[in-house]
Amino acid sequence: MLKQLNYTDLISAIQKRIEENTGIRCYDMVPINAPSPFYYVEITGKRKSDTKTMFCETYNVMIHALSKASSSSVGIFDLINKLEEAMTEDIVLPEGFNLIMQTQISMNNLITEETKEKHAIFQYDFKISYGFKCK
Repeated sequence: MLKQLNYTDLISAIQKRIEENTGIRCYDMVPINAPSPFYYVEITGKRKSDTKTMFCETYNVMIHALSKASSSSVGIFDLINKLEEAMTEDIVLPEGFNLIMQTQISMNNLITEETKEKHAIFQYDFKISYGFKCK
């Protein structure tokens, strides 16, 4: 039986790539009163996307960036640039899984929170193969 990728393994791989390449903390669940700047990752969907030869799934992931409170947008744009640069490198998945595609779909929002922190939300798709079809 083929084993599909565990959500925890995917989030961990994304967090590791972001933290290694930006030097900024990336959460899967933001602690109360966590100091900004930081990123956090959430999986918002998954769909089958098999090919003729592989069993695949595409995961839709939102990556949030929160800058320090400021009246300027320089901090959030710095976080955006660091994230986009960090994600030009593929994530590393556990043995038995192959990353087929890692794509930034959009930057959905740029919000100023009540705390004056700037918040950017990015949508990424990760197409992952977990086995080959045989005839």
